[in-house]
Amino acid sequence: MSSTHVVVDPREAPGAYAYHRLGRTRPGSRWWRPLLVGVVALALYVVLVAVGGVLAMVAAVASGPEGLQTLATVDVLDLRDPLAFTLGMLSIIALLPASVVATWLLGARPVGLLASVVGRVRWGWAARCLALSVALTVVVQVIEYVRAVVEGTPWRPRVDEATWPLLVLVVLLVPAQCIAEEVVFRGYLVQTVGTWLRHPAFAIVLPVPLFVLGHTYVNLAMVDTAVWALAMGWLVWRTGGLEAAAAAHVVNNVLVFGLGAVNLADLDLVDIPLDVLAESTLATLVYVGLVEVLVRRTGVANLRVVTPPAPPSVPDAPVTPGGAPAHLPGPQRPRDVTGWVSPSP
Repeated sequence: MSSTHVVVDPREAPGAYAYHRLGRTRPGSRWWRPLLVGVVALALYVVLVAVGGVLAMVAAVASGPEGLQTLATVDVLDLRDPLAFTLGMLSIIALLPASVVATWLLGARPVGLLASVVGRVRWGWAARCLALSVALTVVVQVIEYVRAVVEGTPWRPRVDEATWPLLVLVVLLVPAQCIAEEVVFRGYLVQTVGTWLRHPAFAIVLPVPLFVLGHTYVNLAMVDTAVWALAMGWLVWRTGGLEAAAAAHVVNNVLVFGLGAVNLADLDLVDIPLDVLAESTLATLVYVGLVEVLVRRTGVANLRVVTPPAPPSVPDAPVTPGGAPAHLPGPQRPRDVTGWVSPSP
């Protein structure tokens, strides 16, 4: 079962596990197990990327004499190039199956605990967060458009030969890319830290530098990424799952890459000015606040509660032919809702 009661420290509710502590619910939980999951995930990722590279080469050769040369000279940092965009997105998306399979083999069970405390994606909750993020984004973009018109620099979208392929690729690939990053940075890494350190602050903060370094930003853009990652990490703990963070991530990236496809956003941007940082931080905090309102209204579960089975009725002790009482089973250890024997939280 799961609970809607908010507990800052799981020690306050015996048998209750916050999202970052879900790795502790696996039978035989050990400190080194998350590291083993990471090693296996990395190996699977390398295999997937290698296989993808071979398939890309085969497709390039099959496309004609210039195909292999085009593949060899593609600039993977030029995200307005549909081929470079596809290769870049797929290289990130490959993290998703690698992480899920490695967790299924060696991590918390069921593997759906990567998604939330209830062991699966909570689709209704995800839809609410997605709608909230879309609504907030529309409001922000309308304000930005009005300001641009007032300042005499109205938006002028430009469509070229790359626009339509890019828009299709954005719809097909970007949501999976965002989910892959959430599973790795706000899922696996958060639960890894939570296996070692009880307080949620460690699980929220420690993965942030890795998320920032995973982007090609500098200076204030790095600060913006760190603030966003901290906010999303807090939401994952507060809501007991990845849905709220994944919704915001998907909406943000689809918007940015969609605007880039019509030349309204610079996809090669690596830094931002101070006013943009302030606006972005404000929008992030507003989203966090609105999600908090939703949490209070819906009572979404943020704990996984391990409950002991009902004590069986103990029959009178049978007696062996020799007159000695037969062995009776001893007390059973608590089990979670999946039936796995769980360590103490």
